[in-house]
Amino acid sequence: MYLNKIQLENVGPIDRLEIELPFNKNSQPKPVIIVGENGSGKSIFLSYIVNALLSTQQELFDNCEVEKGKVYKIRSPSYIKIGSTYSFGKIEFEEEFTCFEWQLNRTRKELEEIYGITPIHKEWNQIPENESSFLYANFNREIKKLEDLYNRNCLLYFPANRFEEPAWLNWDHLNSKASFSDIIHIQGFLNRKIINYSPLNINKNWLLDILYDRNVLEINVQNILLPVLPIQQTFPIFMGYVGEGTNIYNSVLLVLKKLFQKEGNLRFGMGKRNFRNVELIYDEKQLVPNIFQLSTGETALLNLFLTILRDYDLCPLTKFESLDKIRGLVVIDEIDIHLHSLHQRNILPELISLFPGIQFVITSHSPLFILGLEEKLGTDGFKIIQLPQGIEITSEQFSEFEKAYSFFKATKKYDEDIKTEVEKSNKPVLFVEGDYDIRYLKKAADLCGKKDTLEKLNLQDSGGFGSIDKVWKHFDSKLAEITPQKILLLYDCDIQKKTDNRGNVFRRTMRSLDVNPIKKGIENLFKRESLEKALKEKPAFIDITEEYQKTERGEKVTVPEKWEVNKDEKKNLCNWLCEYGTREDFENFIDVFELIEKILE
Repeated sequence: MYLNKIQLENVGPIDRLEIELPFNKNSQPKPVIIVGENGSGKSIFLSYIVNALLSTQQELFDNCEVEKGKVYKIRSPSYIKIGSTYSFGKIEFEEEFTCFEWQLNRTRKELEEIYGITPIHKEWNQIPENESSFLYANFNREIKKLEDLYNRNCLLYFPANRFEEPAWLNWDHLNSKASFSDIIHIQGFLNRKIINYSPLNINKNWLLDILYDRNVLEINVQNILLPVLPIQQTFPIFMGYVGEGTNIYNSVLLVLKKLFQKEGNLRFGMGKRNFRNVELIYDEKQLVPNIFQLSTGETALLNLFLTILRDYDLCPLTKFESLDKIRGLVVIDEIDIHLHSLHQRNILPELISLFPGIQFVITSHSPLFILGLEEKLGTDGFKIIQLPQGIEITSEQFSEFEKAYSFFKATKKYDEDIKTEVEKSNKPVLFVEGDYDIRYLKKAADLCGKKDTLEKLNLQDSGGFGSIDKVWKHFDSKLAEITPQKILLLYDCDIQKKTDNRGNVFRRTMRSLDVNPIKKGIENLFKRESLEKALKEKPAFIDITEEYQKTERGEKVTVPEKWEVNKDEKKNLCNWLCEYGTREDFENFIDVFELIEKILE
């Protein structure tokens, strides 16, 4: 049940916004990230969506989470924007289902007759003249269609005050055993909840059901005729597991592989009969003795994404096939709560990418999460809305974070970090100017058969040529001589640095290719043909100044054409080239690898 549009006017700090929810060319929803300072209206923005979802529930079920005729979100004139006389909120879903709400500080009749106020919204005329509050939803116009949507879609809300008790609490330990779920099959009875504060115990029981179904009900055995002298005999041969429970089991393991950053043989193990803790086995060794006794951050992520799987599994009209087939709307307030920076930047975007059919509407305070999401999905793979203005922004507008990080790296701690990185690795260390250099080199290594060369190195992003200079200064002649492994400082072609050695420390500059149009940065290694392919995809990648003439000291001079990577598109160009580039596009990087290999000899 996807959202199509959200309109808010004079709500809390929000003046006016109208957001159309984005979809990609495959009609899959793009994640929408709501950002803004505390008090900018993020939670109240989500409350309108959640209130509408709970209204659909009230039309269909007897045991709703919110009593019929009541609302989840408080309706009060106190939420009208200061200085305004009314507030308006409207939520539009697919299939033309809609819900809207008016709050007035006087009756409609008074506002029209005394103050002459008549908002442009056509819904204004539906407010009774002597009323100051009005809520309308058309969910009852086609109950069968609404029921079909509800029963085929995952619909969830995770509030900011969700919390799981830590595993080390003794009472929690005593209740950490799983038991089987008790699903009630009665018409009009609700087995699924939209609001999820603490789903840990429910997920435990559901997962035990899945493990039971797979290991008892979905064993695939085939009778095979084998020649066993003196006669042929038929033997039952175990062929694995087949069924819906097995599909869910495999999907849960995909989530866990992302969470624990493991790619090998991962499976579940079970505790003893009287203590059904669920273990995680990696390459036939115990990785986690109980997956429900993790750190707070890991537990938060595990339960969030297990709940999505569980809710979709409980949809009466769906058959669970794979993660990419899951469809629905998931609203998460402060998704980064309890999460370490690693989980925000790397793991959370990976988990979201596993669910392309889920429409995520998320609030966040974390630039790390948004930078990681951009790296995973690309700049066009999601939408960022800044409140209270309601305007779409790009991740580059989180540059304050990167600036703060650059200041951090300029401190004494950065010098200490360099020393630690060098000392803890037995590999030669390669310092380059930035993260994009590392990504380009890794892609070039894959395409040009140079992965072995890169695997010999500990790659380090220095954060710019100025920081590489600091590394060079850090290794004075005596320190360079006693450094056990080789250290290569590699500058981009436009930085004029003399080739030099200090013991085991080598300073080199990439060769400049004058025939290529971009003269600065590692992008100088790409041919015109490669860049022209990128420009067809997005002209904003590169700023081009056409060839022109100027008069200098009375003489006409031709200024050649100039190509420069747009500073706001550097990351996007890197993403595109690393995803779609070919060996021919990256062939000039072979020269860089030969330079590295010569140092390593």
